[in-house]
Amino acid sequence: MASIVPIAFQALQAFETIGTVAKFADKGSAIFSDKGEKQSELALAQLQQQQQLQSQTAAQNALNDKQRIAIQSKEVELERRRALKRAVAKQRASFGGSGVSSGDGSSEAVLLGLFEESEEDKATSQKLDNLKLQALDQDLNNMNRVNTLKRTQLAEKNRLKNSSSTLSDISDLFSIF
Repeated sequence: MASIVPIAFQALQAFETIGTVAKFADKGSAIFSDKGEKQSELALAQLQQQQQLQSQTAAQNALNDKQRIAIQSKEVELERRRALKRAVAKQRASFGGSGVSSGDGSSEAVLLGLFEESEEDKATSQKLDNLKLQALDQDLNNMNRVNTLKRTQLAEKNRLKNSSSTLSDISDLFSIF
C-alpha cells in the first residue's frame, strides 16, 4: 500500500500539471485566435471598403454612360427627323418638277414609305439603346454578385484558417509532452 501512495501522488501532480497546461493552452489559443480574428476582420473590412468604393465608382460611370446614351439618342432622333424632312421635301420637289401632285396616290405611297423607313430606324435605334442600358445594369449586378462572393470566400477562408490555426497551436503545445 505504501508503494501506491507515491504513484498516486505523482499521478495527482501530473494531472494538476496537465490541467495548468490545458488552461494555459486555452488562454494561449484564445490570444492566437483573437489575433487571427482581428486580422481577418481587418482584411474583411478593407475588402468591403474597397468594394464599396469600386461599386460607387462603377455606379457613377454607369450613370454617366446612361446620360451619354440618352444624349446620343436625342441627337440621333433629331438627325433622323431632319433627314426625313429633307427626304420628304426633296421627293415633293421631284414630284412637283415632274408634274405629279403630292396628293396623287403613288406620290403618297412613296412619302409613306419614307415615313415608315424612318420609324423603323427609330425603333431599331431605341432597341439598341435599351440593350446598351440593360448591359450597363447587368454589369453592375454582376459586379455586386462577384463582390459578395469574394467577401463570403474571404470570411470562410479566414474562419477555416483560424480554426486550423487554433488546433495547430494546441497540438504543438501538447507535443511537448
